[in-house]
Amino acid sequence: MSTRRDFVKMVAGASLAPTSLRMAEAFTTSAPSGLTAKVHLEPFDYQGVRLLDSMFKTQYDQTRDYYFKISNDDALKGFRDRAGLPAPGTSMGGWAIESTSGIFGQWISGMARMSAATGDKEMQAKAAILMNGWAEAFQKDGIPFTSRRKEINTGKSHYAFDKTVCGLVDMCKYTDDKDARAHLDKLVDWGNATLLRARVPASPELPEAFPSGNEWYTLSENLYRGYVLTGDPKYKTFGDVWRYDAYWDKFVNQADPDIHSLHAYSHVNTLSSAAMSYGVTGDPKYLKTIVNAHDYFQRAQCYATGGYGPGEGLVNNDGGLGRSLERTSDTFETPCGSWSIFKLSKYLLQFTGEAKYGDWMEKALYNGIGAALPMGPGGRTLYYSDYQLSGGKKAYYTAAWPCCSGTYIQDVADYHDNIYFRSARSLYVNLFVPSQVSWKVDDKAIQVDQLTNFPESDTTTLTLKPEKPVKFSLKFRVPGWTDGASVSINGTKQNVECRPGTWATMDRTWNPGDRVEIHLPMKLTFVPIDRQHPHRVAAVYGPIVLVRNQENVVVPDLGDISKWISKGQGMQFQADNRTTSSFVPFYQIRARTGYRMYFDLESV
Repeated sequence: MSTRRDFVKMVAGASLAPTSLRMAEAFTTSAPSGLTAKVHLEPFDYQGVRLLDSMFKTQYDQTRDYYFKISNDDALKGFRDRAGLPAPGTSMGGWAIESTSGIFGQWISGMARMSAATGDKEMQAKAAILMNGWAEAFQKDGIPFTSRRKEINTGKSHYAFDKTVCGLVDMCKYTDDKDARAHLDKLVDWGNATLLRARVPASPELPEAFPSGNEWYTLSENLYRGYVLTGDPKYKTFGDVWRYDAYWDKFVNQADPDIHSLHAYSHVNTLSSAAMSYGVTGDPKYLKTIVNAHDYFQRAQCYATGGYGPGEGLVNNDGGLGRSLERTSDTFETPCGSWSIFKLSKYLLQFTGEAKYGDWMEKALYNGIGAALPMGPGGRTLYYSDYQLSGGKKAYYTAAWPCCSGTYIQDVADYHDNIYFRSARSLYVNLFVPSQVSWKVDDKAIQVDQLTNFPESDTTTLTLKPEKPVKFSLKFRVPGWTDGASVSINGTKQNVECRPGTWATMDRTWNPGDRVEIHLPMKLTFVPIDRQHPHRVAAVYGPIVLVRNQENVVVPDLGDISKWISKGQGMQFQADNRTTSSFVPFYQIRARTGYRMYFDLESV
């Protein structure tokens, strides 16, 4: 077992060369408490995964081009104006009217991850220009941010600080930029000296918590990420300040925790700080926190889409989620909420090794960020998805450059890091997305191509291309929504256990050209909103939430949805001939098109 100092030297020397146990070695180094965190499997960390043609590749390409075309001078204008530097460009308006402080760190984070995932040198260069332009202003006046809320000198800029730390950590980690570490150190020193330690929980019912910008919920996560990267104890010491044990412990000690009215996104996002607390301390309390919190959110806070947080708030587990459909149009913060789901699910997969944690990630992929509108002109984005009973439309948020314009690029960059995971001698297929993955076992290069038309098709095909025959385990997630999954190798059905919620495993010597066909049967079903509203349902096909045209139609309570809805061509679904009601995936709905997702079943 290497020491943390050896690990840091290895990372610095290896640059971005693939290292299969990089994170595992960091986390399993003995913590000061003597406890250790166990890493069961790892993502590919934006290395060796390529998206192939699909709706996700299209969305990635559109997003990359959108953010690449943002004017550097416009993005830096607020920082330069504040510092008295020459400031060409124009104000970006909206939430960025004074500066891009609230989204700047997320932009360079997403750009750094994109550049690592695809070898995009142009995007890497753009991220470096933005980072160094921001740092020049910071160096000139000693102030890192500019805010329309005039909060910087009062020590309340936790949100902008947190996001910028994230971006600088990613610049260090994924671009090997020679200046990023110095900028990160200086910013963390500023935060340690300046930020107020008061931690008022954000709540839609406590508006005084928001004008301060005091959203500190992932400070521990990103400071600990800096600690793992650098080995510098100042990052851990400052990260310790922001642990949220008063909230996290609710999931350790209570089966039905009282968390209603808390700000939803912040209080799912902070669970990633709990995950990193486990990573750097090995304290099993933090692992229990994220495991129990995940399970609680699935049974009490989540819609069929995987989304959560009507009106940006958490609800009472007394039917509050079902009642929210009667009045709430700002049902789910789509890009931001998807980001929190992606991160937490990834930590759970790493620290438990259990396949079931990929299910929430999959829901957010298809029904969350994958169903979002493309970024619109002037920083417009789909902030909220609307699930209310009376029907909704996808619409761009009224203000330019809101918080979701920060997480959007991070979400889409993360597509490369969510499809596959690995351990020393195993490849794990988590998502069924057209893609290609490359890595090594026993110094033998291996490529696996995944071709699929999922979810239009219920099969995916993996073609293995090792340079020489090599033995390793190929595993795939058997989703909780499937029944009767099966697998064939080179046309021969295999006797492989495919139990929902587990990894199906094929351990053998693989030869060039071996083909694995995975069959994941999907079925139509009604999913109730909560246990208090068993007849208030959404129609779901596998992991895909369906919506219908916005007509007012009686939906019969038949128990078996297939007696009323049948699948047609592709992902088109048709109700029986008594109506003209058709259903399509939520991700196919475009801007300003009316739809209904939830409806009340009625006796016939």
